[in-house]
Amino acid sequence: MPTHRTRRRLLQLAAVGAASVWLALVAPLSLAHRAHVTLTRVTPNLRSGQWEIVHAIHYHDALRLLAVREVRDDVQPASVEGRARLALEVERSVRWFAPNGSLLKPVTVGAELEGDNVYVYQELPAPKISGRYAVESTLMHDVFPEQINNISLDFAVPRTTLRLSRQQTRGEFTPP
Repeated sequence: MPTHRTRRRLLQLAAVGAASVWLALVAPLSLAHRAHVTLTRVTPNLRSGQWEIVHAIHYHDALRLLAVREVRDDVQPASVEGRARLALEVERSVRWFAPNGSLLKPVTVGAELEGDNVYVYQELPAPKISGRYAVESTLMHDVFPEQINNISLDFAVPRTTLRLSRQQTRGEFTPP
């Protein structure tokens, strides 16, 4: 029969073992920091002659953006006004340029909340000028210093993705 001292020692070893397992497996998950990333996807629609642009913003990031812009507390990404404000932020923060440097102006056609993301939808008549186009994105750079804006260009296979950040806000691409 184990003595009181032996039982206490076994209990201590079990506690240390459980703590080690928790530190190795659970703690990194609970301390993990979700990256602040938006994804913009540009897809040509040959039937309509448009570039279809979809911006995905994580709900919690969108909520923080609205708070930083001092939008009323009752305006959330799930509300019509919240999605409209987010669409205005996209229009203000993501700019497209033709090869000759002229500003291209996508038209916002809607926004919706689905799952953990707010989606802002835009369309842009497919430009006819050949050459290098550019996109600049400062979306949420003032909210999160480490913000990344990925721009996925679905013009050809393999797809091209531009990774824009505070350090590099502009990317260039050549559509086919």
